[in-house]
Amino acid sequence: MNFVRQIYWISTIIISLTLLACVQKPQTMELSGYTMGTSYSVHLVAPENTQVTDELAVSIRETLTELDHRFSTYINSSEISQFNNSSSEDWIEISPEFLNVLEEGLHIGELSNGAFDMTIGPLVDLWGFGPSESRQTVPANEDIETLIKTTGSNYLEVRNSPPSIRKTQPLLKLDLSAIAKGFAVDQIWEMLAQAGFTNYMVEIGGEIRTRGMSADNNDWMIGIENPIYETELQTNMPIKNIVPLRDSAIATSGDYRNYFLYEGIRYSHAIDPRTGWPVSNDIAAVSVIADKAIKSDALATASMVLGKEATMHLAEKKHIAIQLTLRTNNGMQIINSPAYESYLANF
Repeated sequence: MNFVRQIYWISTIIISLTLLACVQKPQTMELSGYTMGTSYSVHLVAPENTQVTDELAVSIRETLTELDHRFSTYINSSEISQFNNSSSEDWIEISPEFLNVLEEGLHIGELSNGAFDMTIGPLVDLWGFGPSESRQTVPANEDIETLIKTTGSNYLEVRNSPPSIRKTQPLLKLDLSAIAKGFAVDQIWEMLAQAGFTNYMVEIGGEIRTRGMSADNNDWMIGIENPIYETELQTNMPIKNIVPLRDSAIATSGDYRNYFLYEGIRYSHAIDPRTGWPVSNDIAAVSVIADKAIKSDALATASMVLGKEATMHLAEKKHIAIQLTLRTNNGMQIINSPAYESYLANF
C-alpha cells in the first residue's frame, strides 16, 4: 500500500471501547501522532493512575521519524531516495532496518510469483501515486512498456555483511510503501515489549498489531472498513465486520481510497508489476492476519494483484489467513480462506 498523503486513506478502523473509571481497574492510555504521511496510535493497557513517561512518547516519535527518513520516497534525503536517485551499480551500504524490509519483501515477492515487487517505483510515479505530481489521465503504452524494462527484483542484489544493496539496472527505483508501515508497527511493538508492557495495540495508517488483551480483559476488537467509494458513504455502513485480535497483526488493502477516474474508469494505486497497469479484478479489499504486521501488510498488497483464484490458492497452500471482499453484480461478497475461518473459530 502506498505511503498515504491524507489521513482518511486508512483501510482498517479501530473500534474504541469506552472504559468506566473504576478503582484498581486497568485503563487504556493513548499516544498518537503523524508519521509516514498518515496517523499513528498506540493504545497501552495499564493499572489506573499509571503515567506514561514523556521518554516513552519521545522514543516512539523518534523511532518513527527515523524510519520515515529511511523508507519515504517523499523525503529527498531519505535512505531510499538516495538509492533511487543514484545510477551507480556499486554496492551501497544500508541500515539493518532497510535490509530487514528488503529481505521480507523479496520473500513475499517470491511467494507471490512476482505479484509483490518493491522495484515498481518508476511505475508508481508514472501513474501519479508516488512523490511526483498526481495525474488524471492514463499514461501512454510506450511509457509503461519502457519503464517495465527497468523494474524487477532480478535487478536488485542484497548482501548481509555488511548490509548492502546494489542495482544492476541504473534506472531501478524502490518503493517500500506496501511494506514499510507494517515494519514500523512491528518496531514499535517490539519497543513496548522491551519496556515491559504486556497488553497494547499499535496502529499506523490502518496496519495493526496487538499484544495481550484490551482494558476490559477481552480481545482487541478491530473493525474492518466497508470497501465503498466516498460517494457511497451516506448509503452504506462504514464497518463491514469486526475481527477479534490477540497477539496478531492485521492489514487491509483496497481499491476504494487512492485512485483517479479517467473516462469513467477507476484506476487504483495498486499496480500490477507484471503488466505495469493498475490492478483490474473483482477484489475490492483484502484483509490479512499474520504474526507480524510486515507480513500482513505486504501480503495484502500481493493479494490485490493476484486476484481471487490465485490468492485463495496461495492462502490454502501456505495456510494464510485472508479475507477477500469481492464486487459482484449482486453486491459485495466475502470469501474467507480456511486459515481465516480457523482463526475466527478460536474466539
